[in-house]
Amino acid sequence: MKENIKVLLAYNQPVGGIYESYDGKRKKSEASNVIDLSEVGVIEEYEEIKETLTAKGIETETFNLLDNIQELCSKLASKEYDVVFNLVESVGGESVKEMYVAGIYELFNVPYTGCSAVTLGLCLNKHRAKLFMKGAGFNVPNWRLYETPNKISFDLKPEFPLIVKPSREDASVGISEQSVVFNEQELKEQVEYLFTTLKQPILVEEYIDGREINSAILGDKEKIALPLSEISFDTLPDDLPKIVTYEGKWIKESLYYQNTIPVCPAPLEEKLSNQLKQIALEVSNLFGCRDYCRVDLRLDKENRPYVLEVNPNPDISIDAGFARAAKAYGLSYDELLIKIIEFALERR
Repeated sequence: MKENIKVLLAYNQPVGGIYESYDGKRKKSEASNVIDLSEVGVIEEYEEIKETLTAKGIETETFNLLDNIQELCSKLASKEYDVVFNLVESVGGESVKEMYVAGIYELFNVPYTGCSAVTLGLCLNKHRAKLFMKGAGFNVPNWRLYETPNKISFDLKPEFPLIVKPSREDASVGISEQSVVFNEQELKEQVEYLFTTLKQPILVEEYIDGREINSAILGDKEKIALPLSEISFDTLPDDLPKIVTYEGKWIKESLYYQNTIPVCPAPLEEKLSNQLKQIALEVSNLFGCRDYCRVDLRLDKENRPYVLEVNPNPDISIDAGFARAAKAYGLSYDELLIKIIEFALERR
């Protein structure tokens, strides 16, 4: 960093209890005392970032937004901060309001890290994001959208097996082994359960049985695709679908957490690796992503790539996939964070 700057590190403490259930399981196993890391992951992320920036001599102040919009506006109006490091993912537990917070930074003309308000809004609505990608010529799984359990508003006639997802969530909320359905009865039960539990339209798409690849993209005016990561399902029991579930991300005691192993760099032939990176770069450009994002893809049994979704502002805690890919590229954690801040400062 070439200048003395002051960073406002904005985040939101997780608000539990918005939904009755987050794991997407309509059939619950026996209750157990488990730690849900989604409740602490955000806190660990901002603490790691603050410690890292402070160690590099960058003055950093943290702000827990919760729903204190007026206080945020007062801080931005004070002109004390050169840049906002934006880790806000919701307001009062509502993910849709993530984009509005980025819009507030823009109204106050304060540069901030990560994707724009427009990009955040586009990517959160998975149905519309898929329409964008399909219209732009990218290969995406066929899908239908249930506005309610009894009303299909969009249908490209996917065939079983299918995977059932909420249309406006991230962090694998609502995804479990029961999300993959093989007949009409299972489909009906899962759609009804998610609609009732998460209170939003439900996305149902063709299940691509194959390898899962993550492409981390870094940069603004010029972007680079970092080394690809693969989620290895090799040790997952054969009777479980090979997907990334809520438990796999957040519940340490679960089979999915213990048996969905990230591998970076992914063991791929160079030609295929370059093809996937190029697709990810083009998808990130389609949505106007900047600074850092992640594109999730699947390879079918013939190695045909499908784009699943694009994730603006993914987790950048020190042990998360994005930082792992940056390390494989040759960037230390502090170098990664400083680059992200520099991208934002260049937009002043």
